[in-house]
Amino acid sequence: MSLLNEVQKRMLQTILGRGAEGASQAISRWIGEPVRLLPGEVEQVELAAAAEALGPPEGLVAACLMGLTGPLGGSILLCFEDRAGLALVDLLLRQPIGTTTEWGEVERSAAMETANIVGCAYLNALAAHLPSSLGTTTAGELAPTPPVFFHEFAGSLLQFALINQALDLDKVLLVRTTFETGGAGARLDWNLLFIPDAPSLAALATALAGGDAA
Repeated sequence: MSLLNEVQKRMLQTILGRGAEGASQAISRWIGEPVRLLPGEVEQVELAAAAEALGPPEGLVAACLMGLTGPLGGSILLCFEDRAGLALVDLLLRQPIGTTTEWGEVERSAAMETANIVGCAYLNALAAHLPSSLGTTTAGELAPTPPVFFHEFAGSLLQFALINQALDLDKVLLVRTTFETGGAGARLDWNLLFIPDAPSLAALATALAGGDAA
């Protein structure tokens, strides 16, 4: 598997930061108050380390999995610690934080719509700032598939969510992301796992080595 060096990871962090700006604007319009998504450093970690980053193994987490279509293959997984995910739903439904206590159909739909917004924003940023060979090609536009919702224990989530990729996975790209909203005073921690397949990671590493992500 290709490994990204520190310069490549910082370049990818810059690109995802621009995607976070786009996602922040879209979510702000949706919920009617300003919010900010603040992505942290890009880490390339073992699958076990990624699972540990989701929280205690016995803790429940919510997650939305999206596949990649177009010139990159693989998946994006947006994960919320259970409390953070339910608080997000309260914000989206414009009700006091703590109102939502379980994941029903409406709550799952709200989480998946959020994941779709974030996934589209990040992939648009990738397509805009990487060479045209990884933007829009004959393989189609770089875009996420419709999200699939999971509500599992942190220790087993990745086994279920990445069952089709797990045998080929060595490392994944982990981005810890903070969601802030001024109006409700909420600060929620998310984790974004960017999991390109091996050929796509190699192509991404080559593109980032080109240094034209500015």
